[in-house]
Amino acid sequence: MKPGRTTLAVLGILLLTAKSALASNGDDGGGGRILLEFVGLGLSFGCLIVSWKVLSFVRGGRLAAPWQWLTTAFLLFAIAQVLAILSYIVLPSAGGNLVEYLRILGFLLLLMGIIKMRKVLA
Repeated sequence: MKPGRTTLAVLGILLLTAKSALASNGDDGGGGRILLEFVGLGLSFGCLIVSWKVLSFVRGGRLAAPWQWLTTAFLLFAIAQVLAILSYIVLPSAGGNLVEYLRILGFLLLLMGIIKMRKVLA
């Protein structure tokens, strides 16, 4: 599945907007940081949807287990992004270390999925 030019253009515009917002805020963790969290949320949900579709294609095959690891990792990344956004907007003191722990666990699950996929494909 090849991303279209429109998708890449929108992603580029979002990243440039986030970069300029951070520069205008003086990188104080204000609106620019929240904008980056929303971009990360969109990317993590996009990865989750794509991995879910691939998992539905390989269900029951040898590649199903690695894609389950990857889908779970992207789900944890999405949950961590939602908690990070909520900590900026609603609950500034809640979920401080929980977001980082979820991201670390997500990276570990992503690594496990890649290792298992490499074993299957080798």
